[in-house]
Amino acid sequence: MDIQAVGFDLDGTLYPNYKMYLHSIPFFLAHPRLVRHFGKIRRVIRTIRPIQNFRRLQAELLAGSLRLSTEQAAELIERNIYGRWEETFRRIPAFAGVRETLERLREGGLRLAVISDFPVHRKLEYLGIADLIEFAFSSEETGYLKPNPEPFLSLSQRLDIPTDKIMYVGNNYKYDILGAKEVGMRSAHLSSKRMIDSKADLTFSKYGELRDAILKFAHSS
Repeated sequence: MDIQAVGFDLDGTLYPNYKMYLHSIPFFLAHPRLVRHFGKIRRVIRTIRPIQNFRRLQAELLAGSLRLSTEQAAELIERNIYGRWEETFRRIPAFAGVRETLERLREGGLRLAVISDFPVHRKLEYLGIADLIEFAFSSEETGYLKPNPEPFLSLSQRLDIPTDKIMYVGNNYKYDILGAKEVGMRSAHLSSKRMIDSKADLTFSKYGELRDAILKFAHSS
């Protein structure tokens, strides 16, 4: 079997990003400065190496940006970003065909996992697919966000499967596709059309396409 496992990004890959933005409007309106500054420091943190303590560094960067103490920034992140904002995901549906695709992949002998740059477990429950995923974790647990290699290598280690036997599925070309390819994984890009010179092994826009293509990969000699 050429592919033994499939790893999925979560946000924007298992559900439509535009649905998240629509449901998040009240949260964004209530916390505009926090959302803006948090987005800025997350972009910065992707470029920092080495990182000794991810959560501490994140709080320190936000504290500097908002002119707060590190403790105040950490509390804001925990209460609002990891707490209140995540609750908005209760009402967001998965993409059409996601559960059916996951079921078929498992029936085909493939192991399934999810890596997100944010905490994932409650979101999988909200999407109704938690029972189909063997491993689900946040890249934060590895100390680094995608496209750094640590999240992808951690997936390989947790599954005990070589990177070249894993297909990684994501919607962000830079973070998901290039990050996965850098460590030797196959990759599937969720996009309405294939990019010129794309490094993705396949590009798809509907989950039925992904299901058929991965099963073909998995059973190729």
